[in-house]
Amino acid sequence: MKEIAFYGKGGIGKSTISANIAAALSLLDKKALQIGCDPKHDSTRLLLGGQQITTVLDYLKTTNPLAYRLEDILFHGFNGIGCIEAGGPEPGIGCAGRGILSTFELLNRLSLKKHTYDFILYDVLGDVVCGGFAVPIRREYADEIYIVTSGEYMSLYAANNILRGIRNYDDQKKRVAGLIFNQRNIQKEIYRVEAFAEAVGLPICGYIPRDETFALSEKAGKTLVEGFPDSPLRDTFRDLAQQMLTDIPLYEAKPLTDALLEEAVLEIKKQPFSHNIAIKQPPIKENTEVIISSEGIDIQNPNGFLSKNIISQEPLHGCAFNGAATMSVHVKDAIVIGHGPKSCCHISYQGISSAGRRNLFERGSLLPVPIAPNLVSSMMDESIMVFGGIDLLREKIQEMKKYHPKAILLLSTCPAGIIGDDLSQMEAFSEPGLPVIPIATEGNLSGDYLQGMILSYLTIAEKLIQRDVPQIPDCVNIVFEKVVAKNTTQNFSVIKGLLEPLGIKINCRYLCETNVSEIQNFMAAPLNLLAHKDYMGRMMEKFFQDTYQAVFLDVPFPIGFYESKIWLSKVASFFGKGTLINETIVMHEEIFQREIQRLKPILKGKKLMIITYNHQIDWILEVALALEMDIVKIGILNFSQDDLFITRFADQFPLVENYDQQQRTEDVQTLKPDILLSNYTSSDLDPCVLFDTIPYCPDVGFLSGLVLAKRWARLLQLNLQEGWRKDEVLFQKYYSR
Repeated sequence: MKEIAFYGKGGIGKSTISANIAAALSLLDKKALQIGCDPKHDSTRLLLGGQQITTVLDYLKTTNPLAYRLEDILFHGFNGIGCIEAGGPEPGIGCAGRGILSTFELLNRLSLKKHTYDFILYDVLGDVVCGGFAVPIRREYADEIYIVTSGEYMSLYAANNILRGIRNYDDQKKRVAGLIFNQRNIQKEIYRVEAFAEAVGLPICGYIPRDETFALSEKAGKTLVEGFPDSPLRDTFRDLAQQMLTDIPLYEAKPLTDALLEEAVLEIKKQPFSHNIAIKQPPIKENTEVIISSEGIDIQNPNGFLSKNIISQEPLHGCAFNGAATMSVHVKDAIVIGHGPKSCCHISYQGISSAGRRNLFERGSLLPVPIAPNLVSSMMDESIMVFGGIDLLREKIQEMKKYHPKAILLLSTCPAGIIGDDLSQMEAFSEPGLPVIPIATEGNLSGDYLQGMILSYLTIAEKLIQRDVPQIPDCVNIVFEKVVAKNTTQNFSVIKGLLEPLGIKINCRYLCETNVSEIQNFMAAPLNLLAHKDYMGRMMEKFFQDTYQAVFLDVPFPIGFYESKIWLSKVASFFGKGTLINETIVMHEEIFQREIQRLKPILKGKKLMIITYNHQIDWILEVALALEMDIVKIGILNFSQDDLFITRFADQFPLVENYDQQQRTEDVQTLKPDILLSNYTSSDLDPCVLFDTIPYCPDVGFLSGLVLAKRWARLLQLNLQEGWRKDEVLFQKYYSR
């Protein structure tokens, strides 16, 4: 398959020329696809009988990601030619270049290139020099680049700018096929184009004369090749198509300075100020060692690795850059570079470190990663937004290398995504023992906070985990701990304490307080323990199972007596150490039953109502049922982090999923519970109801539910009156108006 990009000034005739070449290729029995990359979305109109088709951007705007299908945006026109239009925003609104980026991302996700095309033709607006419109000239797309121009100075100026863009991507590589001269019949036109071609060292591959037949064919909604088969101009396009079938010589881009361009085209010679302007060339990195195997899943696959927010098309829950930063900093011997304004990194830094400060002040626990995250900014400013930030990022990478990290992780913010900075180029700066890993979060353009976490989890795994490491007996990996939860360290200690009597060690915590070496040796552990089996946890489990054939225990970290007993038994059974757990289970069972009997006189018969975001609450229910409490209602709220409520106590209490939280006050007044459990309180609740908070991330272990029950009993015995409820009355009484 050959991919060809047509660039040129807007209105120069690229769409007409590329459509006629596509038609000519099809008549040579070649299967062609034309992709229009102009916001006017008229590139394929002549191939479709004048029909306007659904653009990719309109499709993205109105379609659920799970419903994305290539056939919805791929249409077929004359002689079976495939037709796709990127589209764009309304004039003066948004960033059309960003739209091109989104279009190509979707086409990659939908595996467009797996279809058997002989040619893909990209029709690109070439006088808009930004990262989005430069996508087709990136090396993973265009094999050959043609520049359409006339003899008008601004058309040649645009052609020279396009050569500058190609030079920035290719340096001295050869991909430019030449110029296609679309004549306008202006004075000295042939001289100007030929002078320009000679100055930049490119051939003129085709001369397209000005002819009214083009206007007649466009009026008929057809290409000239289709509508006027007897026209001599048809042979012109056949010759161009025939040329593209052969291995023609390609040339490197050699743009002119503005002064030399005027001298060559307008015959205006200017005296240089002091020296010639040098074309800035990115350094070439030869023979870069491939440290990490490229095998693995396509992390852009939309069918299995999207956050619940994106799938449900809910309002954004946080920023993808922030989510990726929160996870990436847990690779302790890596440096994380946020490519964007310093404010983006500042906000993420404060959010990450707040968890560490809270643990230090409240519990005296020092958590090095959350206290001082290894996050720095590329310091993008307004000028970088206009002119691009790849050079700035390259300099920041070189600066960070002096600190000798074991990896450099690159995260993109919204501004970097909008201007189209291509972080994938930075992988070329990897060195043996120092991979540079781009994670294209693009702020919240990629989705919400959880989507950023997903991208971080998947990309770091794919780039660092080594598949061929020998297994180590009696060790486990821990996957998907909630790094921002207050009790993460405490829960890890509990799990570690349960494993140590069995002689089982922790190999890698992915991703929590870990390092590059531990991640690389992830496959050494024969068993993986999932910390949370919510929406994200299930996704991580599927990813590691599908990509690395990793073995997981089928239950997550245990919460409460029943789950802890099952979890410990399954771990011990996997390692053949079942006889070592009996004493632990018996000890905890005695404690559990003793506490139940002590609390039952206080709590038996008390009405319990639960309204919660938590989708796994059996650890509460098992205690409440053991205490013979009356569970009058359970309402499960829609939660950004889960979509699956599971219980082993079905049909034992009134249950409402997707509960409307506005109904809570009315239900409390009607059901009159003694105790209301929820994740949040409210000033409009009945003051006679005892309120207690359910943690989003409960403590693990045998006695989790009992901790809450003990608190209910103490509060009931103390009969405390919540004085804060009187604050409004006192305010109204004494506040001076």
